[in-house]
Amino acid sequence: MVFPYYFFDKKVAGQPGQRLPPPNDDIVYVELFADENYPKQTHYTIPAKSSKAFWLEPYGSFGDLISTYATPVFDRQKKLIAVINADIDLSEVTEQIAEAKVLQDEGYFAIISAQGRVVAYPPAPLPPPENNKPGVSVDTVPELKTVWSLLQKKLANKPSEIFTLEGKYWAYQKVPSTEWVMLAAVPQATILTPVILTSVSAILGLAILLGIVILLFVRNLNSRLQPILDECNQLAATDAQTQAELQKQDEIGQLSTSFFNLLTQLEANQEQIRQEANMRLQLQEEQRQTVEAESQVLQDDIGQLLDVVSAVEDGNLTVQAPVTDRVTGLVADTFNRLTEELAKVLGQVVGASRQVFQSASNLEEIATAVATNVDRQGQEVTQVLTLSEQVEHSAQNVTQQLQRSIQALLDLSATVLDGQTAMTELTQGTETLRQGSDRIVQQMKTLGEFVGLAEQFVQDQSQIASQTQVLALNASLVAARAAEQQNPRQFAVAAKEFEAIADQVSKLAQLTNDGLSLLEQRTTQIQNVVSMVDAEVQNLGGLVGGFTQGVEQSTQVFNNVRSVTTDAVRSGEAVAQSNQDIISSVQSTATAMRGIADIAQRTAKLTQDARSQSEVMGKLSTQLLERVEFFRLPAEVLERQEPVNLAQAQESTIDVAIAK
Repeated sequence: MVFPYYFFDKKVAGQPGQRLPPPNDDIVYVELFADENYPKQTHYTIPAKSSKAFWLEPYGSFGDLISTYATPVFDRQKKLIAVINADIDLSEVTEQIAEAKVLQDEGYFAIISAQGRVVAYPPAPLPPPENNKPGVSVDTVPELKTVWSLLQKKLANKPSEIFTLEGKYWAYQKVPSTEWVMLAAVPQATILTPVILTSVSAILGLAILLGIVILLFVRNLNSRLQPILDECNQLAATDAQTQAELQKQDEIGQLSTSFFNLLTQLEANQEQIRQEANMRLQLQEEQRQTVEAESQVLQDDIGQLLDVVSAVEDGNLTVQAPVTDRVTGLVADTFNRLTEELAKVLGQVVGASRQVFQSASNLEEIATAVATNVDRQGQEVTQVLTLSEQVEHSAQNVTQQLQRSIQALLDLSATVLDGQTAMTELTQGTETLRQGSDRIVQQMKTLGEFVGLAEQFVQDQSQIASQTQVLALNASLVAARAAEQQNPRQFAVAAKEFEAIADQVSKLAQLTNDGLSLLEQRTTQIQNVVSMVDAEVQNLGGLVGGFTQGVEQSTQVFNNVRSVTTDAVRSGEAVAQSNQDIISSVQSTATAMRGIADIAQRTAKLTQDARSQSEVMGKLSTQLLERVEFFRLPAEVLERQEPVNLAQAQESTIDVAIAK
């Protein structure tokens, strides 16, 4: 087996391998099978046994921390033919994530393997372990040790989460392909400082805004107090000295002084009002006597007016209140006009109520008939839909059967075509066999020389073939590896391996030549067998003639079968197309009928609503008539009442939308 491995020179002591010749002297070639007993390493044994790809835990390799991705390669028979390894230099991963910051140029990223090995830790890069030793454990890093103990509990429930620990915000994400954990750490101050600054700025802004509001409120209060002060001073009739003292005080003091001055002025005015009140009492006594006389007359007029109102309250709108030249006369005249207008309105209401009652009765009958028709239409549409679905199902079954028949005919046609081709080739071969039968007699003598050595020669060739397969497999692996290489220097190594394989092929060719020489030495042993074969071959000519005639007849039959099969295929395709058209038509019909059924259902629902509304209108009109008949209207009002036309609507108020 060959396990070649190429890597750039790490320039450390003890590394295995040989340098390639210039200009590729910075590349080292290692034969892992011989130098490191590669088939015994975990890089090979684990994928070979598990038949799965996997990632190795980080380990040391001549001054570097690396990880290996190993995957097996199988042939079509699921037989292992190779194991491919790819080494990842984790120091480069550390350098890449060290340049990235989590938030506002603060924080860092870290990577931990599934078994708690530090893959990358930018804050304090760890020294690489010794050759083939596992990577550094998180227990050696105090900060990661605390986080890892908490992560092991969280990873069992959530593959990713954000949490706080020891003054930092931590976020983790589990990588499904490697089972490694990606960490991101950010100090809490990085996030809280902008929040605090924003809060302080908002508080200062609110304080300034509150001060402005208070200032505006004080100014507004002063502007409102000033008219009150002016009015108080005017009512109190203060002199110039008092006005000067008021100007020395603030607005509240001015308001207090003005208020007390106003109280003093009010006491003086109150005494004057008492004197005037005594005089008014005398006048009121005289007026009382006059009012009592007028009140008696007014009570009589009001009594008559109340009698008329009582009659109207009982529903009699034919009464009239007496009209006089007094104040009650105006009220009586207004009440009479109101009664007349009310009688007219009630007359119109009575006529309209009767017509509404009659129309509601007719509407209920019409709605009942329409609902019956709509229900019947829905039942018929349902039956049509059922029949359409049955037709569609039958057509689909016929189409499926025709498709299977067409497929069978197509297979038969292809088979016949293959048979015709075979028969044609057989006829040509038979003719050639007839022409060469004479030559075969002579050539059999030469071929007989190989009969004796056939068994030995086959055994030798079997061994040579086995060795050739091994060489071919090695050559394919070398060719695959050479195809993946991009450095021209590495192609020279692949060329050397091809030269070694070519030498082994040359040796196998020499063995084949020796076998042929031995075969020539044994030609004398097969002459007797050849003479017997000559006699049998001479009888071959007559058999070939009869066989040729049978082949010609079979060819004619195949031609007839092919013609019939072609016609059947065409007929089946035509029938299938017709059935497909039928299915399309039935589907369109079913869609239309579903739309009709939907409309019928909605119409039935609207009709039921109209019927229920008509019933409500009938009840309301009956109640209205009962209420209106309480009033007794003048005969001339009922005679002048014009009928109200309730059938003036020319447009339907029902809009049925069909959802497409």
